Amino acid sequence: MTNIVQPEVQRYIRGLLPPRDEIFYEMEQEAKEKIIPIVEPEVGHLLYWLAFTKKSTKVLEIGTAIGYSTLWIARAVLPLGGEITTLEINAPRAEAAGRYFRKAGVADKIKLVLGDAREILFELTGPYDFIFLDAAKGKYVEFLDKCIDLLQPGGILVAEDVFMRGMVISGEIDKRRNKTAVARLRSYLEEVMEHKSIETIIVPVGDGIAISTKKDITNRCENR
Repeated sequence: MTNIVQPEVQRYIRGLLPPRDEIFYEMEQEAKEKIIPIVEPEVGHLLYWLAFTKKSTKVLEIGTAIGYSTLWIARAVLPLGGEITTLEINAPRAEAAGRYFRKAGVADKIKLVLGDAREILFELTGPYDFIFLDAAKGKYVEFLDKCIDLLQPGGILVAEDVFMRGMVISGEIDKRRNKTAVARLRSYLEEVMEHKSIETIIVPVGDGIAISTKKDITNRCENR
């Protein structure tokens, strides 16, 4: 299973998207040429829409790559005077992201941190009103509780690629080394659906998106 969304549906949705800035097309081309994983344009638009609707002003991104998703989120956040902190472990990709941030004129408004999220994440204090999780898929479960702690009540946690090219659904693993990641992604999805501190919906767009909202326990009328 490689196509979560039927190609004709994907093409139709992309055809409806508003024209995007030229820098996005440039980044898409670089990602294609260098085989760098970035979110699909429709996922980028969803991230923008979520941040725009939430009126997010303090964002944490775990996994920058070349900054494609960062700039989508920035379109909603920066006009409100917000700020984005984004973490990337790969130095060449972080360098490329910094270059694109400068080209877009937003480098001074985005804090790009080079390093391992397994260390940096647990040093952060937050709170954030929007967290985008797009790191190593096998680490999602490990990061979950910390992400929830960092979220303010009503904040949104978005996890990308939760179907992992369909392997999470089909169980057909393309490489032995992906077996653990698939098992951990399944655990992540089970946990976010059952977790008492969040409400979650799984959306079959791109390669699967899990969107969780942190409950405000002070205003909650009943316990789950």
